[in-house]
Amino acid sequence: MRNKHLQNILWNKKFLVTVLAAVVPITSVQASGFRVPEVSVAGTASSNALVANTEELGAVAYNPAAISFHTGKAAMAGVNYINYETTVTPTGGTRTDGNGETDFYVPNLMLSAVGDNNWAFALLINAPFGLETSWPDNTFPGFAGVDALEPETSKIEMLNFNPNLSYKIDSSSSFSFGLDFYDVRDLKLNTQAVKISGTGTGLGWNIGYMKKFTGNLTLGASYRSSVDTDITGTFDSTALGPPNGPFFLGAEAELEFPDIFQLGLHYQATPNFGIEFDVDRTGWSSFDEINVTNSTGGTFNSSKNNWKDSWAYRLGFSYNFNPDTKIMFGYSYDETPQPDSHFSARVPDADRQLFSVGASHTLAGSWILQYAYMHVVVDDRTVNSSTTYIPGTTPDANGTTAYNGKYESDVNLLGISLTKTF
Repeated sequence: MRNKHLQNILWNKKFLVTVLAAVVPITSVQASGFRVPEVSVAGTASSNALVANTEELGAVAYNPAAISFHTGKAAMAGVNYINYETTVTPTGGTRTDGNGETDFYVPNLMLSAVGDNNWAFALLINAPFGLETSWPDNTFPGFAGVDALEPETSKIEMLNFNPNLSYKIDSSSSFSFGLDFYDVRDLKLNTQAVKISGTGTGLGWNIGYMKKFTGNLTLGASYRSSVDTDITGTFDSTALGPPNGPFFLGAEAELEFPDIFQLGLHYQATPNFGIEFDVDRTGWSSFDEINVTNSTGGTFNSSKNNWKDSWAYRLGFSYNFNPDTKIMFGYSYDETPQPDSHFSARVPDADRQLFSVGASHTLAGSWILQYAYMHVVVDDRTVNSSTTYIPGTTPDANGTTAYNGKYESDVNLLGISLTKTF
């Protein structure tokens, strides 16, 4: 009887490690595929090509040094509505739509003040990472009905509180410094039978630079550091019966959000027509290894993710119809950081193209109304791995036959914001 009890304990531990091995890569993949660069409605309208723009208040979210080229005080509040839908046709299975939330509202807020002593302040609140994927039970035949290993909901909900100081060096240049406080409000990494959730915070920093040259050319650059967030939460397998559960354990992990470098050139071709070209690099290679530990510090498991740094190329245009009305439009090409060797259905990422248009209206009483629409064309992605996945034996499903199939996504955004200047 004692030997049988010991065998059960050993079996339970082996099962727990197997489940954790299956979900550890989720942590990095969750954040990697969920960057939301549309941190202002003006950014949505111009496909995020605003790093070197000194005219739009919405550009401050991309390069806080821009606030030095404004005057007075301002309060801006906006929201981007995102419709995000995913579909998979797994090898050996049937075409299945994701069954999670498809509609998201991503807020953005700015409060700013420009002083008479060359100093300016801007507080930004936005959500640069987020969204959700969820798959019905038995979507992926490769898991052979092993609910404890088959992915279900992957979700991250976070806010960035970003205070900045900007100093106007001279009439044509400025420099800014700020802090990024990441508040991970809800992190879910569930399988069909195991619930993993957590929250956490982390602190980073950012700098920005703006320089106007003769000839109507402006250079802008910004850098945001990577941010390590300490996540604490629970591992809940109460839905499983013996000998695999139930377990309800404390769990801890470090989730590293990547650094972001942005560089832009804005050219005011005529008094009414402006063009901007930006490039940005997101440092996804920082997701090289994730460690999940229990509440006493013991390591459950480690996993390598091998994401790569990715580049985006952005082109934005603006045209002033009159002093009170402006239209904006843009195009971007964003590379995926996710290699085939570590592909995961939790974030079926692929290269994408962004097409956007929007308008800005100055109203009576120093109010500014902006609205925008963006359509994102995500490449279909076909995964055909030759690495065999065996549930309960292969520790990591990423990049294996478990996720073979065709993945399709469709994304649309609508944004609206209201600004009051003083």
